[in-house]
Amino acid sequence: MSHNSNGKVFILHCENANPEQHWYLWLEQQLESEGIAAERIFLADSNHPEAEIWQTCLETQLQDLTEPSIVVAHGLSCIAVAHFLAKRLQQTQLKACLFIAAFNEPIPKFPEYDEFIKHSNFTSAVIRANVKRRLVFFSTNDPIVPVPLTFKFSNLLNAQLIEAVQAGHFRTEDGYTMFPQLFQILQTLVNADLS
Repeated sequence: MSHNSNGKVFILHCENANPEQHWYLWLEQQLESEGIAAERIFLADSNHPEAEIWQTCLETQLQDLTEPSIVVAHGLSCIAVAHFLAKRLQQTQLKACLFIAAFNEPIPKFPEYDEFIKHSNFTSAVIRANVKRRLVFFSTNDPIVPVPLTFKFSNLLNAQLIEAVQAGHFRTEDGYTMFPQLFQILQTLVNADLS
């Protein structure tokens, strides 16, 4: 039986990845072993991501997003889901969003994401008002996302910042095939009454 009152944890992968990689499958299995419904979301062509295509992926796969649901996003999917939620949550609320290595401004080293970022702008006030808990994970040695950009993203959403020590970009090559810190926080959030 699900603890989450019909809510579900949706797990979104990062750029240059798929739902089978990094810690995504591990997290889904850990949650389900605790009776928590979870689903990994597929974002098409993550090696050459396009904002509109990712929005279509989110629209088709997040149809059963309900108020007790929780969204976990990683890397480039953070801004994609923020854009999606800012439109979707005009009339409804969401229990929590956890953003890992988030950014919403261009990264000088990765100009290939500039167009995606430009087409994924979002109204932060909608997310601040309608997502009850907002958490942003960062690592000081992230080789992709400069920490100041993650801090700015967190500040924009008035989110709680959480440091993961020496986590890089939270990928397998950074030692992240599991993510116990995230799992423990999700367990607490799933069981929390945030009404």
